[in-house]
Amino acid sequence: MRVKTLMTKDPVVIQLPASREYALELFKKHKVRSFPVVNRDGKLVGIISVKNILVNPDEEQLAMLVKRDVPTVRPNDDLKKAVRKMLENDYRRVVVVDEEERPIGILTVGDIVRRYLAKNEKLKDVTIEPYYQRNVSVVWHGTPLKAALKALLLCNAMAIPVIDDDGNLIGMVDETDLLKDGEVVRVIKQTSLSASSEEDWILEANPTLIFEKAELQLPKKPVGEIMNPNVVVATPHMSVYDVAQKMVRYEIEQLPVIRGEGELVGIVRDMDIIKVIINK
Repeated sequence: MRVKTLMTKDPVVIQLPASREYALELFKKHKVRSFPVVNRDGKLVGIISVKNILVNPDEEQLAMLVKRDVPTVRPNDDLKKAVRKMLENDYRRVVVVDEEERPIGILTVGDIVRRYLAKNEKLKDVTIEPYYQRNVSVVWHGTPLKAALKALLLCNAMAIPVIDDDGNLIGMVDETDLLKDGEVVRVIKQTSLSASSEEDWILEANPTLIFEKAELQLPKKPVGEIMNPNVVVATPHMSVYDVAQKMVRYEIEQLPVIRGEGELVGIVRDMDIIKVIINK
């Protein structure tokens, strides 16, 4: 299987220099999570993600928010090579470039799940048992949104299970749920300046530095109010094919893994099941 068979051709790109406002408008228009970034010659510079823009509201220059070390492949490369690069870099996409390093396509984990795993009936005999993650980060349903977003960023996940007072799984919340109600505001902050012992005689009072800063503010409500309570789950012995089918049907990237009467035992991500391509 070649990369060109599964990739999305002619991706929308952002050319530097560009503003964050321009990038945000593109994200809203195309409803994607990231764009390749190119220079004036059309050569690949890196990738910009909507998450990086939103969690760095004080940075106006888009060039400062670009991820530079982006894995790339050629259109005729084998699919296994692309998957290895995704896994080695812990990155959900590779940019497909031509001989002049100009982006001609994007291959994402979602592309592989939709266009290969969910259509490969041979994977009905391969269970997710070796692939799902046992160590799972969770948030309590009463956790404030800002703390929930911090937890999501720290565990490097796109979604996180929500539990009730008894530790039972009651929902899922992803980064778009948390960020869609966010608002970038300008706030006034201040900090005290202190002098060294040699300079104490110069300053008769504590000087204060006042400055303006952009911050991402989230509503003061618990994560339980914005979570998705309709949880799509997997079990340890479900096949890779069936999990891929669920991911495509419900347009999700990960499923909580339960056992028995709903006991949460792990989580299976699309990034986990593409490992089957390497192991085949």
